Formats: sequence, C-alpha cells, structure tokens
Amino acid sequence: MKHLLACDIGGTDLKIGKFSLTGDLIESVKISLADRKGQTILSQIESQIDPDTAGLALSIPGFIDPNTGFIEMGGAIVDFNGLNIFDYFKERFPGISVSAENDANCVALAEKWKGSAKEETDFLCLTIGTGIGGAIYLNDALYRGVRNRSGEFGHMFSEYVTSDIAENHKFNKTATLAVIRQKYAEYMKIPFQNVSGEQIFEAYDQGEETASLLVLELYSGLAMSILNLYYVFAPPVFSSAEALLQGNRS
Repeated sequence: MKHLLACDIGGTDLKIGKFSLTGDLIESVKISLADRKGQTILSQIESQIDPDTAGLALSIPGFIDPNTGFIEMGGAIVDFNGLNIFDYFKERFPGISVSAENDANCVALAEKWKGSAKEETDFLCLTIGTGIGGAIYLNDALYRGVRNRSGEFGHMFSEYVTSDIAENHKFNKTATLAVIRQKYAEYMKIPFQNVSGEQIFEAYDQGEETASLLVLELYSGLAMSILNLYYVFAPPVFSSAEALLQGNRS
C-alpha cells in the first residue's frame, strides 16, 4: 500500500511517521540524535524509505526555502548548512515526491489542518524544546518573512544585556527545556545527557525543590515571551507544540 513518510528532525530526536495518502497515521518511530551528524540523520531517514513510499515530508530546523529545498542554516544540525535537501533525496529516490519546511512552520500548518487552529485565520505558534521556535499565521496564510526567517521567537531578548555575549540574554538561553536540563544536571551533579525533560517534570510533580524552581523559572520565561508577542501581534489564538503541554517533555 502506498504511503507517505513525515520526518521531524529535532535537536534531540528524529521522529518518523508513516501515513496513509489521506493523512492517517499508520505507525511511528523515534530515534535519538546523540551526535546530530547530518549524514547519520539522512541515513536514518533513507532506511525508512521502501518501494511503497510515495512521498517524503521533512520538518527541519533553521532557515529553509520550501520551494527549492535549499537549507541556508540548519539550526542545531550544523551539517545541513548549505545543503539542498531536495537534490539529496531526488538523486537517490527519483520516483519520490519530496517537500520540506521549517519545523515550527510545520507545527503551524498541522494545527491549521487538523489541530486547535482549524477555524482560525490568524494565530501564533510556539515550539518549545531544545530552543524556542515559532510560526506566524496571518490572513489565513503562513507568513515566512524575508529569506524565510520569520518566527524566530527564541531570539528575542528576555533581559537587559549585561555581558559581552548578547546571545546569553535571549529566550533560547533562558527559557527552554535544554536550559533547565543543563541547570538540573549541574544542581544534581549528574551528566547532562542523563537528564531528560520527563525526569525534571516528574520530579516537579513530586514536589522536588530544585525541579520546582526550574520549572517555574521556565514557565515565567515563556509567559514573558508570550506577553511580548501578544503586545506586537494581538492574535486571537496562541498554539503550542504538544511536547510540553501533553506530557512528552523531552
């Protein structure tokens, strides 16, 4: 039976779903991306393609041209910088249709298609994970901005810059799951790779002091980010990726 493959390339995991041609999920798999090497990720995706794969949809971090497949900057996947993802897969699988889009934009399109924004013509979408991504949906269309760079909400400043490294004062460095994982690892004196978002939120649910402080710090940062965005756009709806809201807190 012909099917589609949808691949979400995140900063921590590669998530692959097999879908029917009408968009119904058949099965899914999650693969850890410990080394974040571009060729490893591409090989993992290739291993899931079979003769019945009719199309490949790619959700990719960074700045990507959805019309040409050129990745100007691949976010956490540095090896993707300057790669044309369409050319890569079409050379190896000429009979497969390939599409690609920024990961946060994919979330917004999914929310509009089958999620909480189905009835909305204007909304903002936040993705909360290794970093804070975003997408802007205005006048019933996705807004990509100049060079496909819109929606980088994590690069807004969360505090006054008091050091020589401005990046350290942005939401990506103060209010993400990666940030609280790093802080929790330092407090508990355990390796960062041994700490997951699930672990921290489970400790939070049990009332552990360190986890409680870090989660509240995260929520305060996210609230500040959302408030700033509200004052700029005044959207009727904010949508958020399910990773944080539905308990998949990785």
